[in-house]
Amino acid sequence: MDIYLDNAATTKLDPEVLDDMIPYMTNIFGNPSSIHRYGCRVKSAIEKARKKIAMLCNVSPSEILFTSGGTEGNNMLLRGIVEAMHIQAVLTSPLEHLSVRAPLEKLAQQGKITLTYARVNQSGDLFLDEIEQWLQSHSHGHALLSFMQVNHEIGNITDIVAIGQLCQKYNAFFHSDTIQSIYYLTHDFRSLQLAVGSAHKIHGPIGIGFVYIDPKVSITPLICGGSQELNMRGGTENVAHIVGMAKALEIAFRDRIKIANHLFSIKKYMIELLKMHVPNVKFNGHSESLTKSSSTLLNISLPAWQDSDMLIYNLAIHGIAASTGSACTSGSDTGSLVIAALQKETPHAIRFSFSKYTTRAEITKTVECLRQLCTS
Repeated sequence: MDIYLDNAATTKLDPEVLDDMIPYMTNIFGNPSSIHRYGCRVKSAIEKARKKIAMLCNVSPSEILFTSGGTEGNNMLLRGIVEAMHIQAVLTSPLEHLSVRAPLEKLAQQGKITLTYARVNQSGDLFLDEIEQWLQSHSHGHALLSFMQVNHEIGNITDIVAIGQLCQKYNAFFHSDTIQSIYYLTHDFRSLQLAVGSAHKIHGPIGIGFVYIDPKVSITPLICGGSQELNMRGGTENVAHIVGMAKALEIAFRDRIKIANHLFSIKKYMIELLKMHVPNVKFNGHSESLTKSSSTLLNISLPAWQDSDMLIYNLAIHGIAASTGSACTSGSDTGSLVIAALQKETPHAIRFSFSKYTTRAEITKTVECLRQLCTS
């Protein structure tokens, strides 16, 4: 039995999503920018999907733009607002995804912004009082904060509503990478100015995402060369994937309670089994908490193993797919930037991530395999 526990990297495509996509991959075709009936028909499908996503996120359709995914979305928003709104100072976290850290560090290297990393403790907690102090010292405007809602490696949940209120108080802009949280958290993007979503984390297709841009915020386009997406992103729209993404988000909201209960049960079960059968297991961040971290993620360290890559390899031999962290940093010789930021004594970590398709039998087999590997 093959077991897939790397859903934070990507998820299995939902059959309902595929059913909605197939017509736009076969008989319903055309360039959305064309004015004939072929173009108008697919353009209508795009706008229907945009309206659906906007409704689910409690925003207006004109505030949702489509991208190729989360990495492009974060780059588009961060680079775009720095240029268009003359951002001078940015506060972010050392726990952010590389698609946030890399463009911000590049902008800082170019001298366009002053970049500050907020302090986190060994559990990955931010300090709201210190964030407010930073905002007070940058209350002149032209300041931006960027904090993800659910961490992609340790699952910590950040109170983006509280941070958003601080930003409003001090007239600062707020960007949030909400890619890992869209699966099960109710959203209201009105507490943000900028947000990013991605389809393949919620059983939608790979290669499609969306951004939310508050109408009071201007951004400079990242991709030029066409008038698509309200002149904000040139290029012919990926119609089938846009339709699929809207359907995936609809399902996630439709089945939200059932999915949340299932994920809670799966994660709780794995924590219990690990504590019973795997000696010296440690939980990174707030992974062990069923309230402070996402039910989709569990990040552990096993002190007996000095090389987590070898443990991942051994799990793979037994048909179990897990990871050491973000897929976007796979192959890097620096290891996990998130775990390093926690300043843990045991830096080698393994991330297990779940979906609505994960079963208790799969968790039982995974923990038994870990037990055998760690005691052999």
